[in-house]
Amino acid sequence: MKKLFFFAALFLAVLSVASCSNDTKIDEASLASRDYQTDARILAKFVDINKTIGEYYINENKKNSPMAYVTNKDWEELQLVNPVNRARYESDLKILNSQLETAAKRSDVAQIVYSIYGETWVRNLNDNASFKIEKTNELSTRVSRSNYGRLNLLYNTEQRQSFYAGRQITSSVRINMTGNYYYFFEVLCDTDAGKSPNGGVGGDNSKSILMSGTTIIETYNFVWTATSSSTQIFWEFRGIQHAPQNPSNGSIVLEFYD
Repeated sequence: MKKLFFFAALFLAVLSVASCSNDTKIDEASLASRDYQTDARILAKFVDINKTIGEYYINENKKNSPMAYVTNKDWEELQLVNPVNRARYESDLKILNSQLETAAKRSDVAQIVYSIYGETWVRNLNDNASFKIEKTNELSTRVSRSNYGRLNLLYNTEQRQSFYAGRQITSSVRINMTGNYYYFFEVLCDTDAGKSPNGGVGGDNSKSILMSGTTIIETYNFVWTATSSSTQIFWEFRGIQHAPQNPSNGSIVLEFYD
């Protein structure tokens, strides 16, 4: 009887070890088979902003933030991310951070916008610009308004738009990425272009706004306020997209309203 019990226990132990071994193999196989876009979509939810130095980073504790769109299921998925895919994603963030660090040192950059799931942060760099921008939700509550113009951004190709308006205008920024790619673009603004020798952008105090983010499909609204006391401002913009480079990876559109 004792021998029978011993062999039964041994059999169960072997089954348990085999089961654990199979589970390990399944986990490893699952990990290896995860494609980059699947993992990047999870990683994007955990991107946070270090506001001390102005950098994006992966914050595994972001699920504890009331502003984050992160669930327990997302955190569980984060544990399954393929390390190779995570390294690739963090490498892209490093490239973006490097570009933003370089831009922050430019004397013509007034502000840099950082956008992640759940938060948009405007970093102020130059207080001498002839305008300021701030994020707003007002646009979504307006039924109708005057449309001044649009910038359909293209990689490494400058787009222009100009118009007369009041001291304060609103813009919507529509981000539509086809995958989990970071975006980075620049909008140079001049509120007194008529003082330029050629009558174009480049008046007394033209400055650039850099906008960046890691979201896929979003619309952000910003209020632009000229520091001039004039009630009629000649606004002129030049926009250029720095990333993504491939047009098939997504589109970025800015529209200006009253």
